[in-house]
Amino acid sequence: MNRARPDPILLLGAALGLLALALPWVNFRENRLVLGEGVSLLSSGAAAWVLPALWLALGALAWAGGERSRQGMSGAAGAWAGAVLFPLTCAAVGWLLGYAASALVGQATPLARVSPAGGFWLSVLALYVAGFGLSRWPGPAHLAGLLGLLAFAAVPLLGWWQDLGLSQEYANIAATFWPQLGLHLALSLTALGLALILGLPLGLAAARYERLSGSVLGVAGFLQTIPSVALFGLVLPVFSALGRDTTLGVYLAWAGGALLLGGALWRLFGGRIAGLLGGLLALLGLQALLLLGGLALIGLLEGAWLGGRSFSPQALSLSAPLSAWGVRGIGAAPALLALTIYALLPVVTNTFVGLRSVPPALTDAARGLGMTEGQILRRAEWPIALPFVMEGVRAALVLTFGIATIAPLIGAGGLGFFIQRGVEGNVPDLVLLGALPIVLVALLLSGVVGWLGARLTPPGLRPETALVQEARNTP
Repeated sequence: MNRARPDPILLLGAALGLLALALPWVNFRENRLVLGEGVSLLSSGAAAWVLPALWLALGALAWAGGERSRQGMSGAAGAWAGAVLFPLTCAAVGWLLGYAASALVGQATPLARVSPAGGFWLSVLALYVAGFGLSRWPGPAHLAGLLGLLAFAAVPLLGWWQDLGLSQEYANIAATFWPQLGLHLALSLTALGLALILGLPLGLAAARYERLSGSVLGVAGFLQTIPSVALFGLVLPVFSALGRDTTLGVYLAWAGGALLLGGALWRLFGGRIAGLLGGLLALLGLQALLLLGGLALIGLLEGAWLGGRSFSPQALSLSAPLSAWGVRGIGAAPALLALTIYALLPVVTNTFVGLRSVPPALTDAARGLGMTEGQILRRAEWPIALPFVMEGVRAALVLTFGIATIAPLIGAGGLGFFIQRGVEGNVPDLVLLGALPIVLVALLLSGVVGWLGARLTPPGLRPETALVQEARNTP
C-alpha cells in the first residue's frame, strides 16, 4: 500500500509558524528611547487565534497533498487549497502585527512605541519557507508566493500599521525618505553599470587568453577582500587631491587620450601583450568618463530632491575644478568607485565561467561554417554563457545595493542615512525603516534580473526543473 509522503518544506514552514507563536510578537515601549518588553500575540485578543488555525491548515495540507495526495485529495484540490490558504496566512501575519499594536497603543500615552519582535520575524521566515514549498507544486499553487506577497504588502498600504512605531517614524521623515531611496538606487545602479562595462570585457579576456585568467580573477578577488570602510579611507585623499588640483579640461584630456590610445593599440596588436594592455587602458579611460557622467547625474538628483549641490554654468567650463562635478574626498565619488570595485568579482567570474562552459565542439563547428570570432561570440558562445552572466549581474546588483548602505558614512546619502541616525539615537524603528526597504528592494531587483535573464535565454537553453517535467508526465 502506497503511503503519501508530506511536503517537507511546506511542513517546515507551518512548524516554524506555530513555533513563532511562543515568542514575543511585538515589543512595547513607553517611549521611543526605552528598551520595552515583549508581548505575546495570543494575549492580544481573540482574533489572534486565527493565525494558529491557518498554520495548522497549511500543515495538514503538507501531509495530505505532499505527493499530490495519494490518500484521496486530488492534485487540483491541493493546489487550489494552497493558493487560497497561503495568501490568507500572509495577510493574517501582517494584519495581526497592526492589530497587536493598536491594542497596546490604545491603552498607552502618545509617546508609546510598538515594534515587531522575534515572533513576527520568525513568522516572516516561516512564510518564506512555506511559499517556497508551494512554489514547487503544479497548478495555481505555483502562484501562491506571488499572491501571498501581494496580500502581505496590502496590509500596510491599507493603513493597518498606523499604530506601529515604524509608521510613526516614517511620518517624521516622509519628506526625505523617498529622495534617499532614489539616491540609494542611483548609486547602486550607476555602480553596477560601471562594473558591467569593465567586468564583461575582463571576463571575456580571461576566458579567451589562458595567461590572463589567473591575473584577472586574482585581482578581482583581492579587491573584494578589502573592507569597505578601509577602501573609503584609501580613496579619500586621492579624490580630494583630484577634485582640488585637476580641472575638467585636463581630466577629459587624460581620460579621452587613454581611450583613444588604448583603442589604437588594441586595433594594431590584437591579442598580443601590447594589444591587451591597450584594451585595458581604453577600458579605464572609458570608466573615467562614465564615472564623471554618473557623478553629474547623482548631483542633479541631489539638487532636485534634497536641495543639495547642483551644477552651475561655470562647472561646464574646461577650467572648472573637478570638485564642481562632485569629485571630492567625501560624497558620491568614492562611494561609486568602491561600489564598482565590489561589483566586479561576480560579473568577471560568471562571465569567465559562462564562456568556458561552451563546448569546444560548438565553436569548432562555428569556425567550420566560416564565422568570424565576433560572430562566434554573438551567435554560439554568448547564448550559452548568458544564464551565467545574468546570475553574475544579479549577484552584483544585490551586493551593490546592500553595500551602498554604508555610503552615508562618507556623505553619499541613501537609506543607510536612516540606519545611521537610528543607531546614533538608539531608535530601533528608525533603523528598521532604513533596513527593511533595502532588503525588499534588493529582493525585487533580484527577481527582475532573474526574470529578464530567463526571457533573454533562448528557449532551447532554458532549464526546466525535474518537478515540472514530472508534472507534465503525470497523467
